Amino acid sequence: MSFIAQQDRRLAPLWETIRTHRFLLSTRDGTLPPEVFATWMRQDYLFVEAAIPFIAGMIPRAPRRHWAPLAGVITALEKELQLFEERAASVGVELRGAPPAFTCHAYVQFLLGTGATASYAESFTVLYAAERAYHESWKVVQAGIAPDSPWVPFVENWAGPDFGGYVDFLAGELEALAAEVGAPERARMAELYRLSLLYEIAFWEMAVEEEGWPGVQDDLAAKGDAGAAGSQDPPRRPDSAWAHMVPGDAGASPPSPEPTTGGGA
Repeated sequence: MSFIAQQDRRLAPLWETIRTHRFLLSTRDGTLPPEVFATWMRQDYLFVEAAIPFIAGMIPRAPRRHWAPLAGVITALEKELQLFEERAASVGVELRGAPPAFTCHAYVQFLLGTGATASYAESFTVLYAAERAYHESWKVVQAGIAPDSPWVPFVENWAGPDFGGYVDFLAGELEALAAEVGAPERARMAELYRLSLLYEIAFWEMAVEEEGWPGVQDDLAAKGDAGAAGSQDPPRRPDSAWAHMVPGDAGASPPSPEPTTGGGA
């Protein structure tokens, strides 16, 4: 049985919790309060920002075949930041200024700590688990969201075929890495896979509960100034963030990204 299949069997209850989470189902059904989605946007924006140095730190330790794909991930994450900025501006939400909530802060520290201290295969496991969790989650939303929902661009980004092809590429490379390491490292990879899914669940919970920090009544983590006046948010939605990550031929690595100008905040 493959490494991923083993984890899917072992962690089936966590996957079920992810796919049936109330944040996703309410977003799909159009019943999620706008302020809750705004909380998620502000916090996930911070997480995407942190993911860029995480990926950058992986590149020097990566096998040669992963250099171009990981560089492409950084380009895609910059476009995702632009997507957050465009969506926030379109609904009158100030994206910047809110500090990280407790769960967001913990997840970011887990991400960066793994990247700094774990092996490359272990870091790659966290990358795969987080990206696959997002693909699975937004496919749930895609199944019933209204076409005129302001959140459709997020669905298109993470549930679409471009992102799906990227996740498939990560899966194949993760299997190759798992086959190359010994049993102790595979065990650590499995544990990091589990922790990543737990953090994904906690992140949805954080948004629904508009969580701040334990023991503090108001740390502003779930809040930001209303409106987007004075922001530098882009006036239009960026092109697909993940199109350049889809292999041209089956089994090929994603191509090196084209040079770009601009980027995220």
